[in-house]
Amino acid sequence: MSRALLALLFALATSIAVLLGRDALFALLTRGTDVARGSEAVLEGCYRFAIYAPILLLALLGCLLFRERPRAGGGASQIGAVLVVGLGAPAVLLAIAFLTGVAVPAAPFLQPVEPGLIVTGSLLIALQVAAEEMMFRGLLQPVLIRAGGRAVGIVLTALAFALVHFAGGWRDPASLANIFLAGLWFGLLAWRTGGLLAPIAAHFGYNWAEELLFAASPNPGHGAFGSIFDVDLAGPAIWGGSVEGLNASLSLSVLLVLFILPLVAGRARAGVVGAAA
Repeated sequence: MSRALLALLFALATSIAVLLGRDALFALLTRGTDVARGSEAVLEGCYRFAIYAPILLLALLGCLLFRERPRAGGGASQIGAVLVVGLGAPAVLLAIAFLTGVAVPAAPFLQPVEPGLIVTGSLLIALQVAAEEMMFRGLLQPVLIRAGGRAVGIVLTALAFALVHFAGGWRDPASLANIFLAGLWFGLLAWRTGGLLAPIAAHFGYNWAEELLFAASPNPGHGAFGSIFDVDLAGPAIWGGSVEGLNASLSLSVLLVLFILPLVAGRARAGVVGAAA
């Protein structure tokens, strides 16, 4: 069995195993404590930790097994640029949702912020994106690129990324298509910059803004860690009005394609990849 196939099976099997066993691990983490009677934020934090800490550890183990050395890649200007792009993407999507009558400001629109909860939520989002990017763009993608070439490696990694999300409970075809496109974007950023910091920054920026800045996920309402603003989405799913919100919208598909095309076309040189995206 080839090294590339083994790496693909490792990434899929370990990630899916963690997702299938997340409830058992969560119960183990909270056994013998009062967490089960604790706040929503404590429960949510333990649940996310039960998923992403093992995935990160398994990704690092995979790097040792397959002798991969993930690199940081990119300069400060690149990382800053893609972070801004990631943060700005949900704002653009919500602007479109407002224009189409899908987005409705909650009352109050500006939420009472609890700094401790926002910081905790931010750290958990950082853990999530670090785990996913280490597993897929740090471990799997380089192995597949060496085996099948740049295009094959990036596309297969994005497909694996979407498949793991399907195993995690994502079912809307539009959401899965957008997760695949996001995987292509992150993969191209990793390839163009030669490391993980750019895809981590883009991934973190989008997730943070969607959840903690605008409360667009979950939809409706907001998560356990609160948010700075609160926007509810109701209406046609094509503009983000479904339960899966912006992730299932055609607007996100178009935006991701616009991010991807300059990287594919080669116009985004290493020094300007973030700005071009």
